[in-house]
Amino acid sequence: MMILAVVAGLLWAPGQPEGNTDFWQHWGDGKGELSSYRVQVSRYGELRTGWTVLVFVTEDISRTTRLKDESGTLAPAERVPVLKLNRVTKFTTGIYDYALMSSTFSSINPELGRPAFEPLKLSFSAQDWCGQVFQLLLPQRDQVELTLHSYFENTGDQMQNLPLPAHAAFEDNLPVWIRELGGEQMPVGERRELQLLPSAWSVRAGHGKIAFQPGGIFKDEGGTVQTALGKLPAWRWQWQVGERTETYWVEQAYPHRILKWQSSEGSSGELQKSVRLPYWQLHGNADLPYRDQLGLPR
Repeated sequence: MMILAVVAGLLWAPGQPEGNTDFWQHWGDGKGELSSYRVQVSRYGELRTGWTVLVFVTEDISRTTRLKDESGTLAPAERVPVLKLNRVTKFTTGIYDYALMSSTFSSINPELGRPAFEPLKLSFSAQDWCGQVFQLLLPQRDQVELTLHSYFENTGDQMQNLPLPAHAAFEDNLPVWIRELGGEQMPVGERRELQLLPSAWSVRAGHGKIAFQPGGIFKDEGGTVQTALGKLPAWRWQWQVGERTETYWVEQAYPHRILKWQSSEGSSGELQKSVRLPYWQLHGNADLPYRDQLGLPR
């Protein structure tokens, strides 16, 4: 049975040593994991068909600035390895398009008195033909620094600090956390109560307030999930924030890819393709065929 303790207001699952061999054997190959999904997104009271790509990749960021170490000159004490999740979603609403992107930087090792795979930085942007929004969250030891820039009057420009409550979690980080890439986070059948910060897109779409809300997360057997890659045994994760419930099915075998998701509001996603590539190098016109590997339009 896993022993749980509360550290700095967040739930601690022991383990995740800095020399985690299993993690680095898979994620230290210099490639990113790209997975494409056919999605339904609820917007303006209707479901819209689109696609999402989840990009998981390791990189180093600065402990002070939270910026990527592109030069490779950071001192070892300043360098923090993270697992980055870029979540890119595109869909059409009538005549115009939506483009959403969230970036979550989860520390691979314990940081700021919190366990591994908790976020050090979360950013979000949304663009449509009406305007654009950018949001940045920087979790600290006892608070979260929020910066928001928006075209829309009801949100406007904001800079504030949010208190970090006990049992805090960030919904935009949960797709990283539930993959249990450093070891089991929760045993099957367990439920935990949380103070959950809703995803940036759910706040934007619902014109809500950026604030932690009571919620909970549960893990159980997910059965066998039929995907475009075949039938795969899965764990089923479900969390609730406010009146909304999100359900994710995660592959039981390592690396525990996300197979599908479904929201009580009707949104959903189903895995289509998954590849490992050094995608940041594949930006030439000659690299367009790689989109075919992901089933994406050129």
